[in-house]
Amino acid sequence: MELIYYYPIMVLLAVILYYLSLRIVIYTQFLFVNKETPSRKTFILEEQASKHLLDKLTLFMNEEKPFLDGDVSLITLANSLDVNPKVLSFVINEHSNKNFNDYINDWRVEEVKKRLNDKAYMHYKMLSIAFDCGFNSKSTFNLAFKKATGLSPSQYKNSNTY
Repeated sequence: MELIYYYPIMVLLAVILYYLSLRIVIYTQFLFVNKETPSRKTFILEEQASKHLLDKLTLFMNEEKPFLDGDVSLITLANSLDVNPKVLSFVINEHSNKNFNDYINDWRVEEVKKRLNDKAYMHYKMLSIAFDCGFNSKSTFNLAFKKATGLSPSQYKNSNTY
């Protein structure tokens, strides 16, 4: 007999639950607003200033070749350019889609490739060239070279014979 008194309450709760569920399904765009994320973080640096810093960085890398120093870091490079390390990191990440280490290693790999194709370095061992270009270990050199070129250093050297 006691179940009869709970029946209207249960029906009422079921109707409320059904109504709320239906309302959530219908109005999901209001509950979960799809906020479009901006394509870049403008709060760190404006687009034009970012491109200017990238040009300044590229010029510095070409002229001063700081990547040849095995101890180069984000902080030392930022100090050389008179910018905040976070800003420099942001510019590198945004424009090259790489972190600082990958960016520096790509410059080093390009220098190694130039030297491998130069007859003046023909008598040098590949590892010696890698160390001269700023790599601190053979494994880092091999990984960075393969990542940048798709070939191992020895495969690259054999495919580009003098």
